[in-house]
Amino acid sequence: MNTIYLHVGTAKTGTTAIQNFCSENQEVLNRQGYYYPEFSYCYPSASRLRNGHFLFGRVCDEDGLRDDKREEEIFREGFHKIYEAFETYPNIILSDEGLWTCGFRDEKNVWEKIKEEIGEKQIVIKVIVYLRMQDTFLYSWWSQKVKEGLRAESQLTWERMAEELPKIQLDYYDMLEKIAGYVGRENIIVRRFDADRFIGGTLYTDFIDALGLIYSEEYHIKSEMRNISLTRNNNEIKRILNRLPELDADGNAMFRQLLVEQSGYQGEDDMYSMFSEEERTVFLAKYHEGNIQIAKEYLGENELFSPKDWKKGKWNPHDGYMLEDVILFFGSLALRMEKELKEQKTELKEQKRQINRIRNIIKHPFGAIGRKLFSK
Repeated sequence: MNTIYLHVGTAKTGTTAIQNFCSENQEVLNRQGYYYPEFSYCYPSASRLRNGHFLFGRVCDEDGLRDDKREEEIFREGFHKIYEAFETYPNIILSDEGLWTCGFRDEKNVWEKIKEEIGEKQIVIKVIVYLRMQDTFLYSWWSQKVKEGLRAESQLTWERMAEELPKIQLDYYDMLEKIAGYVGRENIIVRRFDADRFIGGTLYTDFIDALGLIYSEEYHIKSEMRNISLTRNNNEIKRILNRLPELDADGNAMFRQLLVEQSGYQGEDDMYSMFSEEERTVFLAKYHEGNIQIAKEYLGENELFSPKDWKKGKWNPHDGYMLEDVILFFGSLALRMEKELKEQKTELKEQKRQINRIRNIIKHPFGAIGRKLFSK
């Protein structure tokens, strides 16, 4: 029986790190009968290592219109490569966190499409999903969207985003039950995104265990992925900057880089929460029963997440440190602009020197040739 391990995220649970790990350890996985394929088609907004993107990725034609025909071709090409790979490797690993949010949101049911494609073939789909407590997931998702910029949700305040929940699936149990309707509950592997609960102590060892393998020294990590989060104050600065009507990709990238660097040396600000204690209690209560059901039905335990006491103050955008962070940002921006101006002046000065040299050669060609011969 061949198996496709479909890692679906969720978002902000180390998905990119897992994808890099699988790619870097391809040979080790191959020796154990596992294959992490990389496909030829490259989506403009998705890393090539998101090898499960072909299952639902959108493609547009030259006019910017959705190209359903090409999407279908890429879908077929992807499965054709998988079927060829099964001739050598009994286990295929696909990964893309977008499946969690897009699987049922699109007008095309991705899970139904996958089930139809597999049909009566001797292939099992096993779904690996990492979950984190809903309040920390929500903040992490929102802050990432703000940091990325150039999206509608990148401008939303925390209060509005928490109320509207755009594109976010926080009812984990409901989502898992929908997926189970296509792959079977016994084929869903639920993991907690919690360093204290990782099997083997790391995300990598835990993922290898989810694949049914044993982690060993054969595996290696070439590049440890570090996604620096913006501090809450810097996140708010970026959110406001995202509202600039003339903001383009270059400007957005510059703002993001400066604020990431600023957050890097300021350190974490985990002393604050986006919720008050009462707000957090009310928010988590909506998902409590579902979380309990996941623990019992998918993990054989009584609780999904370890209860954590709320010992933080609610973040306030008008605290005394916001002014300092704003000054630091604009100071960094001014220094960067000054540095770039100096580099441009130096480059311009060199260009003028080269132009004057060429002019001198044109005016006095024989003298230039003589000097060249004399120097030799």
